[in-house]
Amino acid sequence: MSQKMDTIRQAIEDGSASPEIGEAFQEWKSLNGRLQELGETEKYYLKAMNCPHHHRIFAAEPRSYRDLPLRLAEYGCCYRYEQSGELFGLMRVRSLNMNDAHIYCTEEQFAEEFRTVNEMYLQYFKVFGLEKYQMRFSTHDPEKLGQKFVNEPELWKKTEDMVRNVLLESGINFVEVPNEAAFYGPKIDVQVWSAIGREFTIATNQVDFAVPAKFGLHYRDRDNTEKTPLCIHRAPLGTHERFIGFLIEHYAGNFPLWLAPEQVRVITLNNDPALIAYAEPIVSELRKQMIRAEADFGSDPVKAKIADAEKARVHTMLVIGHRDMESGNVSVRLHGKGNIGAKPVAEVTADILASIRERRA
Repeated sequence: MSQKMDTIRQAIEDGSASPEIGEAFQEWKSLNGRLQELGETEKYYLKAMNCPHHHRIFAAEPRSYRDLPLRLAEYGCCYRYEQSGELFGLMRVRSLNMNDAHIYCTEEQFAEEFRTVNEMYLQYFKVFGLEKYQMRFSTHDPEKLGQKFVNEPELWKKTEDMVRNVLLESGINFVEVPNEAAFYGPKIDVQVWSAIGREFTIATNQVDFAVPAKFGLHYRDRDNTEKTPLCIHRAPLGTHERFIGFLIEHYAGNFPLWLAPEQVRVITLNNDPALIAYAEPIVSELRKQMIRAEADFGSDPVKAKIADAEKARVHTMLVIGHRDMESGNVSVRLHGKGNIGAKPVAEVTADILASIRERRA
């Protein structure tokens, strides 16, 4: 970092740096000087996970059993220096965003909290149309206590029994896999399969009985004694990058309307000013309704425009010709299904909104 800044400084001094670089450098110097005035160092650290920060929030003030369960959620940006050979598109990246949360609770509250997390996962699967999934209950290996797993045999047995009972009482389909737990406790790995049959770990629900104690986390119980809370780590979508990668493969890029990056494209027969004048308010109204709509009013042949929209996997195409304009209609085409006929603009807009609201397949 220091060598790079010296190079930039030299370029500014000899006049070879652009004005933008010179301006940015002066701003950096000003901010750096202010930090030094405040007694701050120049050290920056990349966050590898959200857990320690949430633990510190819990420990920031005295806690009572009345405060529990305490649920802390964060869309946190984390960084992990994965080796180059391990990087794989969106599935494994170095900068990742997690919809992470940590739930601090008593033993009595654990079953309900853990069950609620599992039920939330099932709701996610229903929303995204994931019909094939399996809960993989990962447990420890007693022979590896003190090595791969925290050496707390009684806590391992207690927490694994607690998780197993929740799964059995919920009637959830699961398999038990030994030697795959986190080092700090048992966990649920949620396995799903894409449309082409590829298996993914899409979410986790983890029990942590070890790390809260190491962070000195405690709460005052009803009998006025200090106890260490259990912590549930939950991430229903894992990392957003991996989940998006999974969705792209699962839908093969053919997203349902509510999920499609480009939901509607309005296409005119040609670049006739009268057609454009008719089409522009339609695009504006769609966007006003928060529909992701684009326009193609160019001079290319309409067949080429439609082919381009099909290639881009645009879900709905509204094609407008002179006949449509005269009758107050649009001709509706669906990706992969072709033309489904001309309909009044208001009717089409209402149907699109209903489809998005109901998350139709």
